[in-house]
Amino acid sequence: MHWVEVDGLQMPRRYGGHPALDFCNTWAGWGEPPKPTREWLKSYAHLVVWARHAELVEPEDADRLRALGGRRTDAGAEQVAEARRLRALLRKAVLQPTDRRAVAGVTGFVRRAATAVRLQPAADPRWEIPSSAGLAIPLLAVSWSAGALLTSGRLGAVRCCPGDDCGWLFLDQSGRRRWCSMGTCGNRAKVRAHAARQRRH
Repeated sequence: MHWVEVDGLQMPRRYGGHPALDFCNTWAGWGEPPKPTREWLKSYAHLVVWARHAELVEPEDADRLRALGGRRTDAGAEQVAEARRLRALLRKAVLQPTDRRAVAGVTGFVRRAATAVRLQPAADPRWEIPSSAGLAIPLLAVSWSAGALLTSGRLGAVRCCPGDDCGWLFLDQSGRRRWCSMGTCGNRAKVRAHAARQRRH
């Protein structure tokens, strides 16, 4: 099963190995005709819960943002539309890092995030998006994560799952991984291959 339930909503499992790749995987069946079942970012609430699921937003912030999004539905819908636009640009930039248009598009999102992030003073400092960013917090957080991935030197290890209706991205650290998950796409492929062999005999 490709999904888990988080705060009452279905979320895609985190097979990517990096939050920015998991974000690309909020859509399945890349290159195929659109279907409602392929979309995981169905609403602003889904975007917030996904950001919590990816550990980009704290649980208490997620609760507050869901409530705020419920009151400001139009603004929340705008955030979802922008998130989907970033997702398409980011996937192309990850798979084709020399694509100037895709990289420039992602750069615009990263620049917006850069104006918002603050280094939180602590024994172990970390970047944070201040609460004053409001509904934009999830999008800013994933934009910052996208910039980190694209400049990490790890794009050569990114693979695309060949499973039917999938196309999810993941980091192949071993150099031997083929599927987003052997238990889902890999197992389905094994079952189909077995059935094909049976038909030939």
